[in-house]
Amino acid sequence: MSDFAFKSFEEFESTSKKKKDARAKALKWLFVILFSLLFIEVAVYFFVVPCLGPVKYKFSGLNNCSEKELIEVCGNSLDVNYFSFNKSKIRSMISSVSGVEEVKISKRFPDRVYINVIERKPVAVTFVNDGDVTVPIQIDKNGVLFPVKSAVVPNDGSVPIVSGIPVENIPEGMRLPSKYHLLIDQIAELQAKNRIYFAAVSEIHVVPREYGNFELVLFPVKAHLRVLADRVLNEETLQKMLVTLDVVKGLDSNVDVIDLRYGSISYHSRNDPTGASFE
Repeated sequence: MSDFAFKSFEEFESTSKKKKDARAKALKWLFVILFSLLFIEVAVYFFVVPCLGPVKYKFSGLNNCSEKELIEVCGNSLDVNYFSFNKSKIRSMISSVSGVEEVKISKRFPDRVYINVIERKPVAVTFVNDGDVTVPIQIDKNGVLFPVKSAVVPNDGSVPIVSGIPVENIPEGMRLPSKYHLLIDQIAELQAKNRIYFAAVSEIHVVPREYGNFELVLFPVKAHLRVLADRVLNEETLQKMLVTLDVVKGLDSNVDVIDLRYGSISYHSRNDPTGASFE
């Protein structure tokens, strides 16, 4: 009788344990299912949903150009989802703006786009015709024309005015004629060395010559005269101009032309039509 009772107790205990194990297993699976559903919901909320909506873009590097201007250039191409956003297309559109030199775009999943704009920097300013008026326009180191905006034009004289270049009615974004690239290269090189040189020159006038050549006429800031130079504009030319100005001031106050061409230095006075020269 006792053996039967003991055996029944063991069977009851075994059945009870199986029920507990089954319940624990069911709870474990329920927890896994609930956790999976929660994970899927979070993933959909934070990743899938943002991908389906318009990207959130951010511009950087803007100074001369405005964000509004660039958005208008891109039109509806910015209002797309992450997967439809075309970096090459947007880069091409923004690069079409004359004041933009380079565009770098990076995407961050699930809905972020960062647009870094590298703007053109002026090395000179010239003038073009816009209908019935003449307007200033900037020139970058590559000879590209782009509009003047006060936000970027230095007011210390380090960006010279260049006149005489035939750029009438050339649209923004176009390059200067190739024969003037030498002049722009020389100006950029001088600015890289010492921008203060151009603070002494109010204007650089280009005088076209035969066979595609040209010469330069420099107008000093503190003297009412002209300085004639050949097409080579370098540090030596500007130093020679400044030294000669100091010398001729003490010789003749009526000097109106200084000639630095052809390897010699001469000057012309209003009182002496024959002119004079000196080493």
